[in-house]
Amino acid sequence: MDRSPDISARPAAPDLLAVFLLSAAVIALELALMRCLAVARWHHFAYLVISAALLGFGASGTLLTFAGDTLRHCFKTSVLILTLAFALSVTGAFRAAEALPLNVRYVLYSPWQMGLMFAHDFLLLVPFFLAGSAIGLSLMQFGRRAHYVYGVSLIGSGAGSALAMGLMFLLPPQLLLYGVGALGALAGLCWAASHHRRPGYAGVGLVLVALGAEFTLAPLTLKIDQYKDLALLDRLAAQGDARRVVSRYGPRGRLDVYASPLLHKTMFAGLTATSAPPAQLALLVDGDYAATVLDVESAAEAEILDHTPMSVPYRLLKKPRVLLLGEAGGTNVWLARRMGASHVTVVQPNPQIVDLMQGELADASGRLALAQDVTVVRAAPRSFLERTHVRFDLIQIVTTESLAAGASGLRSLHEDFLLTRQGLELCVRRLTPSGVVAATRGLQMPPRDNIKILATLRAALAGAGLREPERHLVQVRNLLAVTTIAFASPPDEASCERLDLFVRRLGLDVEWSPCAEGSPRAQRSRMQGPPGKRYSYLHHAALKILSGERRDFFRRWQYNVRPAADDSPYFYNFFRWKSLPGFWRAYGRQWFTKMELGYVVLVFALVQALLVGGVLILLPLIRLRRSKGEGGGRAATALYFTLLGLGFMMMEMVCLLKFTRLLGDPIYAAAGMLSSFLIFSGLGSVLARRIRPQPLRAIRLAAAGVALIAVVYALGLDGAFRTVVVLPLWCRMASAIVLTAPAAFLMGWPFPNGLAILGRSRPLLVPWAWAANGFAGVAASPLAVLLALHVGFRAVLICVAALYLAAALVSHRLPGVDQNRSVG
Repeated sequence: MDRSPDISARPAAPDLLAVFLLSAAVIALELALMRCLAVARWHHFAYLVISAALLGFGASGTLLTFAGDTLRHCFKTSVLILTLAFALSVTGAFRAAEALPLNVRYVLYSPWQMGLMFAHDFLLLVPFFLAGSAIGLSLMQFGRRAHYVYGVSLIGSGAGSALAMGLMFLLPPQLLLYGVGALGALAGLCWAASHHRRPGYAGVGLVLVALGAEFTLAPLTLKIDQYKDLALLDRLAAQGDARRVVSRYGPRGRLDVYASPLLHKTMFAGLTATSAPPAQLALLVDGDYAATVLDVESAAEAEILDHTPMSVPYRLLKKPRVLLLGEAGGTNVWLARRMGASHVTVVQPNPQIVDLMQGELADASGRLALAQDVTVVRAAPRSFLERTHVRFDLIQIVTTESLAAGASGLRSLHEDFLLTRQGLELCVRRLTPSGVVAATRGLQMPPRDNIKILATLRAALAGAGLREPERHLVQVRNLLAVTTIAFASPPDEASCERLDLFVRRLGLDVEWSPCAEGSPRAQRSRMQGPPGKRYSYLHHAALKILSGERRDFFRRWQYNVRPAADDSPYFYNFFRWKSLPGFWRAYGRQWFTKMELGYVVLVFALVQALLVGGVLILLPLIRLRRSKGEGGGRAATALYFTLLGLGFMMMEMVCLLKFTRLLGDPIYAAAGMLSSFLIFSGLGSVLARRIRPQPLRAIRLAAAGVALIAVVYALGLDGAFRTVVVLPLWCRMASAIVLTAPAAFLMGWPFPNGLAILGRSRPLLVPWAWAANGFAGVAASPLAVLLALHVGFRAVLICVAALYLAAALVSHRLPGVDQNRSVG
């Protein structure tokens, strides 16, 4: 017969400190792994890390359902062993996962690679499983003080987030894992001190020695995916054909600069170019090619840039004042100088890149970033546009200038508030009366990126109040790339003549122009088009988008090319479920190369969460059915804590993504918003019983408050952003904290109050509730992003409101509610 655990124990200060440090280590591990996989794999692997972390916590609840009583009878030893095992597994699990021969490009049509993906995720969740078991066991041990334990855990997570971000400026992400392990060992030291366990001190010492020995003798290195540019350049360096110039680390990314005579990026120069590309350096961010740094001393050495499609808008203007949004390596500054720009403003969101260009790379880049005719601004492009009142003759969106992402989908989950309808509308509003906005993107088949750019610019022109947007747009291309130009005023006859002259001189094809009459000329660079038509699919798309048929075109086209909006800022998401059968038929086993890899990874994370979580949630029913006195309330318990897990994580994800736009920097959003969100939730948990001691009433009040705030966010958050976005950074950060603190504080109430109800009536359901909450969080992370992709942030916030209201209704069915109604 199972004995109900005694939940009257009170946590001592070292116990709470141990939970604090262990929780800080867990969130630091999560962030460090996200950085490691962004460099070694791809940035959307962050969702797999979140999934692994929460799966580990959910699985710990399953373990505790079966073995919780046994572990509680030797609680002091159990939490110490679990914590020290966590400290050791941090580096061990990652080393084992990196050793797997995983190739993510073949996951969908190789059962072997699919199995390796599951094995990779399983290894990553091991440390989270161990830490979750220790924290869950503490919630069981100190059941009547669960609100303190849970609150301290959330506060520790908030502190760990800020700590991890700070350490990323000092350490490569793989070496940060040793700091996480040491933090876990310190948590073990607190457990040992609390329970006066001499063997515990020895265990902590051994763990620290083991971590130190590994760090000294065989430190972790990242296994870079063989298809990443960093892996290619490393192979060239190994054979003596390239040289790493500098490497930098930080929370925004890893920067690498390579020099090689084999580098010849030409920014889409066409066939009219007669000069060779100048010597150049490659700037990589997180292992991916980010920019070219021309190793020249004067603009005369960059003659090849005259033959790029990006030169076309310059040729329509005289001595323009230029704004380069997202310029990194300085190549477009050389182009602006060659085209006679009077002044160039460069907006770069990554301060580390600016520091490189003004420091180690200053001489190699011709000291562009230090020149008098160049102003460098460290800011996110969207944030700069919202705060400046300066007008420009040419705004060049440099962030689009790469080979199209659609072919691999590597950026499909990347939020970009510049490439939304509202972001490009700001560009139009910052133009002089004769100014232009220009964006260039590599060609791809079937086309989607450049179609979406044209559609979004059309929507931006309409949003800026310009009638007949089709008269303000021009789209030209060569055999490599497409340049789309939006005019503040329709091009006059002289501009049309210049456009026609330079199109002929550069050998370009015109896909759309208000200057052209009738059908387009015969294509110089042949591109596939509709059957029986002489023009390309790009011209076909322009005909549809710039007419009354655009909605029907958006509905029928095989990719999602509708303009992105601030409510769903995923410009690079082109995925459409209904196109899958057609791609299967057309491309066979290679269909995967035509779809969005990031979207597939997200769906994989969700499916994995549902399958594994479902099994591990149902498994404890075997144990619970055998337990006398625990038969009632299982369904209500699972549903209540599942609703809370979904609601909490979805709100956290939306706030993190939305407030990135306000703060203008994902690092401030992660370090500031994530930390403050978790800390205020923790304070809510700690103080909830003092403010509203009756658990059921506290749950109802908190759920109603969170639902109301979520609806207010959905209806008014964008308006609040427009009011405070012009303020200095510290004011915006303070505003963000003020806006999120009430919701976060109330969100800390329902979970510990639910545990309090269970603890007095059905204590064996406590670990199962922990498991249900964890598994729901696993599904919530990818689900929130999927919903944002398809229906927007507002819909996600409305879902959050509905989830909390549903949890309040279900709370009345929790076992033991009647005996808790009058408990203070």
